[in-house]
Amino acid sequence: MSRKYTLVINAGSSSLKFRLFDDDLKSIAEGLVERIGLRGTFVKYNFGRKEKRIDYQVSNHTDAIEVVVKVLQDNKIDFNLIKKIGHRVVHGGDKFIKPTLINAKILNELRKYNALAPLHNPNNIAGIEACLNLFPQVKNYAVFDTAFHSTIPEKAYLYPIPYKYYTQKHIRRYGFHGISNQYVTEEVAKKLKKKQLNIITCHLGSGCSVTAVEKGKSVDTSMGFTPLEGLMMSSRSGDIDPGVIFKLNYEGMTVHQIDRMLNFESGLVGVSGLNDMRDIMIANGYKVLGYKSTIKFDPKKKRLAKIALQLFVYKIQKYIGAYSAVLGKVDAVVFTAGVGERNKDVRNLIMKGINLKTKTLVIPTNEELMIAKLIK
Repeated sequence: MSRKYTLVINAGSSSLKFRLFDDDLKSIAEGLVERIGLRGTFVKYNFGRKEKRIDYQVSNHTDAIEVVVKVLQDNKIDFNLIKKIGHRVVHGGDKFIKPTLINAKILNELRKYNALAPLHNPNNIAGIEACLNLFPQVKNYAVFDTAFHSTIPEKAYLYPIPYKYYTQKHIRRYGFHGISNQYVTEEVAKKLKKKQLNIITCHLGSGCSVTAVEKGKSVDTSMGFTPLEGLMMSSRSGDIDPGVIFKLNYEGMTVHQIDRMLNFESGLVGVSGLNDMRDIMIANGYKVLGYKSTIKFDPKKKRLAKIALQLFVYKIQKYIGAYSAVLGKVDAVVFTAGVGERNKDVRNLIMKGINLKTKTLVIPTNEELMIAKLIK
């Protein structure tokens, strides 16, 4: 009997990951289309062999899906054996809390959340639309980053604004990075041989969040109504006084300009002019193995990079401290995603300033495998 495949698409803001699994959830192939819409776009992938890289001109996520199709074709994958395609969707609101089979009606519902996750949801949907066109015979499923956080209690998800804005407009904390958090939580349970554990997860990448997990379930998380709330991130501000928005608006900035500034021009890049943590670490005097910065760091750049790193670390420490108080007992603080997994110096800086006697674990996330499991 021929084996069947599940294809998983994980569309980010300027990248698109893909992974092909067999019936036993063994990874057959994986790859990444990087720098979508930018100069120097490329795809790197492997089919159980040495990694291969090819340069492409990829303008958008629809083009990126076509690149994935070409890679699969070039490696003799029979598309008739692809039975399911799973897509990561960042924002599903309070309506979508389980993996959902996609049809035209569902797609229209999902578009309503585009404004709430502008860096991701439009790209997630572009990937879905491309797959529906290219694979009309295949069932496509949406798996939501917000779903894992549907267990957060009312006292943690409500905002202290008039209650009608929750009942009428569904304004509440949703939380994100849920697929990653679910995978990491399950992996820590295996590692510590304990199912109902209390952990604090630190998902530190381009987007960053901290989550309190009590007895295996999310009970609070730093991101909120949108992925803008919480920690300082690569280009997102995280927590600020809402009065700042009013001040800027009164002085002439439009709401759209402020929205763009907070999502795309703030965080690490806003403070330091640098959006790559590796450059920031080098400017602070750290060595980054396998990476050589092309930037000339004058005294001003070094000073701003120092401030950015201090802010980044401090805000994570505040959330870990708050969530340790919420949980009482903490079995482990867990780091995952690009910065969390690969940057030992950042992890050390965070944990050094916290008086918390618990295990510190690094668990590489695998959102694609979690998606494949959830739609199996």
